[in-house]
Amino acid sequence: MNVTERLEMEWELKRLNDDYVRYADQQDFDSFLKLFTEDAVLEIGGIERKGHDAIRGHFGDREQMVTRHICTNLWYEPVDDNTAEGEIYLTVYRCSGPYTEKDGPIPYDRPDWIGEYHDKYVRTPDGWKFSERRLSVRFEKVA
Repeated sequence: MNVTERLEMEWELKRLNDDYVRYADQQDFDSFLKLFTEDAVLEIGGIERKGHDAIRGHFGDREQMVTRHICTNLWYEPVDDNTAEGEIYLTVYRCSGPYTEKDGPIPYDRPDWIGEYHDKYVRTPDGWKFSERRLSVRFEKVA
């Protein structure tokens, strides 16, 4: 992989991660699922979900909430021309309840989680997708 190809890969993976948090926060789960291969693994909270139906089930089981996922320190490493690995730092804010913009800012004092995503990506005819995403929580909000 030459420098130009690597920069293109990194840009496309950054966009994949941006889409992931945008769709998760907007609760656009149809678009969210398109970011994963059919047999992808998503692990959150120590629970592994494999495939689109299982991943969709994660969101169907949650209570109504407002979330904001803030991703930083994006690191990508190509394995070969069609696979890569990544590590992304994550800060999550969430609040239960059906809030709207009309309700004004949600009172909040600190994030719920700070952790890392450990990712595996694969290049498909439709672009880069997650083949595996695992969340490791390093800090958690204390009541």
